[in-house]
Amino acid sequence: MTEQVGHIAVLVNPASGHGVGADSGHVAVDRLRARGAHVKVYQGADERETVELGRQAVDERPDVVVVVGGDGTVSSVLGPVLASGIPLAVIPGGTGNDLAREHGIPLDDAAAAADLALDGARRRVDTGTVTAADGTVRHFVTVLCAGLDSRTNERTNRMTWPRGPARYLAAVYIEWLRLRRFGYRLELTGEPGPGAAAPDLPAPGGAPASGLRVLEQDGYMLAIGLTRTYGGGVPICPGADPADGLLDVTLVQAMGRFRLLAFDSLIKAGTHVERPEVTTLRATAVRLTAPEGLVTYADGEPMGPVPVTVAAHRESLTLCVPA
Repeated sequence: MTEQVGHIAVLVNPASGHGVGADSGHVAVDRLRARGAHVKVYQGADERETVELGRQAVDERPDVVVVVGGDGTVSSVLGPVLASGIPLAVIPGGTGNDLAREHGIPLDDAAAAADLALDGARRRVDTGTVTAADGTVRHFVTVLCAGLDSRTNERTNRMTWPRGPARYLAAVYIEWLRLRRFGYRLELTGEPGPGAAAPDLPAPGGAPASGLRVLEQDGYMLAIGLTRTYGGGVPICPGADPADGLLDVTLVQAMGRFRLLAFDSLIKAGTHVERPEVTTLRATAVRLTAPEGLVTYADGEPMGPVPVTVAAHRESLTLCVPA
């Protein structure tokens, strides 16, 4: 055991992964205690209680905060964790678990993931914020989306039938049938970064503006990523580096319905960014404007309607990862 670790706070979201979070939490706590760690468990009955318990856990100044749940659970408690500077360990217990995928954290072995709280490497990684028009700030750790994907998530949350994975597939089919293009406006600030497309976009009105690039383009899908994948391993931003302080922007332009359907296999392979129908950019911050009513999602959770400002915060989180 790493000598400096004396007190570990374990925050469990029992609702994650349709009950997987609770099971993984039991395994993780048993493992940590078997290895001699002093463990205090915080388990909320719902998301709101989980967030409040996260603040309480941080206030008690543990050596490591362990979050058992999915990406949404991690981002919901990220504020106090970042403010404290306490290292974070993740026990994957959600549906997508893309933060764990990005950093090689075991997905199906809660005991092995728990070990990282004790003797894993400490890696500094990026986090992101989403600022709404009313000033509300939310954190995220993987990818924000706005378009076909976010509308599919929104519809899935409204549907009561069918149950399980079939509900998401049904929502995908309905949104594909009702396919809508969006007039995206992106104001990007900061360095475009190596490999970014369209580095010389004009400023508003064609006037020069130092550090500002503007893109106005019709499209079906927009992803703004800190990590490469979302949705359980789909490489929507395959070139993203989780520690470069940049957002990777992927915009799938408007095209025919059946042509878009063929893009599914390209996206799953991560080769869609090589196609002329896809625009890729990098920036430290993005101001997103789109048609009224479009809701953004990040880490599988609603982040609020457009307009929003998305920003990357370089190496702001200490994450426990495999050495």
